[in-house]
Amino acid sequence: MKKVSVLKSVTAPRKKRERSPQAKAIRAELYRRRFLLPNLVTLGNLFCGFLAIIYSSSERYDKAAVAIGVAILLDGLDGRVARRFNATSPFGLEFDSFSDLVSFGLAPAMLVYHWCFQSLANDFGIFVCFMYALCAASRLARFNIQAANLSKFNGLPTPGAAGVVAAAAHLLPVTQESYVSVVVASVITVALGALMVSTFEFFSIKSLKFRTAQIRLKVLLGLFIGLLWYNDQIGFVLLASCYALSGPVIYLMNKRKIKPISPIS
Repeated sequence: MKKVSVLKSVTAPRKKRERSPQAKAIRAELYRRRFLLPNLVTLGNLFCGFLAIIYSSSERYDKAAVAIGVAILLDGLDGRVARRFNATSPFGLEFDSFSDLVSFGLAPAMLVYHWCFQSLANDFGIFVCFMYALCAASRLARFNIQAANLSKFNGLPTPGAAGVVAAAAHLLPVTQESYVSVVVASVITVALGALMVSTFEFFSIKSLKFRTAQIRLKVLLGLFIGLLWYNDQIGFVLLASCYALSGPVIYLMNKRKIKPISPIS
């Protein structure tokens, strides 16, 4: 009898501890306010864009580039947080779009203007930088009305274009006043704007699957990581430039029926 009672005590299921009404109320309130978490990440993105504009206007170009880089990281994080906590909302989508316009449209345009155009080509620089901001706004508007596709984008994403500007400013935070720099900055800015409103397909970094990726892609990523560790200024420029040029390159390779390196299995 003792053995049977011992076995019953061991195998008997434990009763779940019932939560108090106060604990249930707190948990329900936290669940109701879960939408604040991804919006706070988006707010950080917006603040970094605003901070980049302030730094650009005060000639602290390297700090402006870092602020845009942090905004890019936060932009890739807010969507994951929203999906993880089931906290997607129409307000969050619109808030994210407006934050992207500030951080990846206005902030890079202001950075390029103060960095290269203000001294030698003021009026011309205003026009070029406005065209960049206009292309960024058009790119975001087109993304909002298109069907969601997390594997590829039509046109260069605005964070990718802003990354090229930020990487260039991080590489050369102090530029010599010359018309050569004005011409180079004009070509790069106009090219980035054209890529944003183009129909070239760009792969989404969020859809990369490193476990099943091709060996060539893994080696390429390893080389980039090593270069970033050795010289982050050149590494960021190459990384941002390669992504910005990946759309036209993949288009030409597909047109010539050359098998490109697919980052997505």
